[in-house]
Amino acid sequence: MSANAVVPPLPAENGIHVWRTAVIMPFITFTFVAARFYCRTYIVRRSWTIDDYIVAATMVSIIVHAVLMANATYHGMGLHVWQFTPELNSEYYLWIGISSEFYVLSLAGFKSALILLYLQIFGVNNKFRIACYLALFYTLGYLTCNALTEFLGCNPIEKKWNSKLPGHCLNSVAANIAYGAGHMTSDLIIAILPLPMIWRLQFPTTKQKIGLSLALSSGFIAWAVACVRWAISTYNMLIYDRPWWAGISFTFSILEVNTGLICACAATFSPLYNVFSTRVKNWTSRASMSWHNSSRSRKGSVSWLSSRSEKEAPSWRHLSLPGAPPPPMPPPPIHMVQPTMSNDSLEGSTYSMEPIATSNAAPSTRSDDEFAHFDLHGLQALHPDDRRIV
Repeated sequence: MSANAVVPPLPAENGIHVWRTAVIMPFITFTFVAARFYCRTYIVRRSWTIDDYIVAATMVSIIVHAVLMANATYHGMGLHVWQFTPELNSEYYLWIGISSEFYVLSLAGFKSALILLYLQIFGVNNKFRIACYLALFYTLGYLTCNALTEFLGCNPIEKKWNSKLPGHCLNSVAANIAYGAGHMTSDLIIAILPLPMIWRLQFPTTKQKIGLSLALSSGFIAWAVACVRWAISTYNMLIYDRPWWAGISFTFSILEVNTGLICACAATFSPLYNVFSTRVKNWTSRASMSWHNSSRSRKGSVSWLSSRSEKEAPSWRHLSLPGAPPPPMPPPPIHMVQPTMSNDSLEGSTYSMEPIATSNAAPSTRSDDEFAHFDLHGLQALHPDDRRIV
């Protein structure tokens, strides 16, 4: 950091990635939130509950957090440390401090919404209800400490973004590592929490049980993003070029809160999925019936053309001349051929036709029958001596 540092046009370096993520992700998350409320209002047709209001408030917090993050890129986020001026450094830490409060608030929002959803579904079980309350207390407890540390971590508070002031601050490296570990453990607990209850339920098929497990345990995605963010943030705290690596760390911070709220909304999409799958099945069945009907009409037109060609075929009239041999006899019409009722169409010859055995026919009881050693229903080979299944 130098007063003579050349500052490039902002956003620059890793700040560009932060700005793009802050602009795009809220739109994607808002789509999932809108789908959640559409499902609750028009498909399930029930009034909003406390978790719905928390999801709506969390969406607002995420939008504010994204706006602050995008604004921080115009104040040095993502630059190398040697590109900072003292004034830019103060502006950078000021915007980081403000956005961190909404980051913590967004984390508390989607985590609480998931736990309250579990209570609505499986809250009749006393042990599970106690486990949910303990997880909620742990989550909101450490996040409250995190918010207070971000706001009151320096004395005076202004020293957080103006390091030249006299005073002292808490060890930010140890605090960020500890709170990052809290984010990961809480996400993991919330993701695992509904699994024991789901696998104790009775479902017609195992596929349905697995599908519900994936829907309610989608928090594993938020946990994976939190692990990546914590690893990068920890590395960022221990190196010299912190602002440049902070651009990557804060990109994952935006992804963490957005994917968390997406998971909280996706857990309620089962009715929406059922309606969508039913409509797709109805559409495919109608398309299949239409195709079969059209194929039948094509077959009918082909048979009509063949009958017409038979009618228009030349007749077997013969003009006899004096002294000419008698004309050959015309072939009999196809419909005049008398079908034979005999099963042997080669009587008196060395070849004969045997009856055709179908899969529904019973095995022959004749000892000289070559099919006597086979079960025609199950196609299982039998031992030739005692007729046991090999």
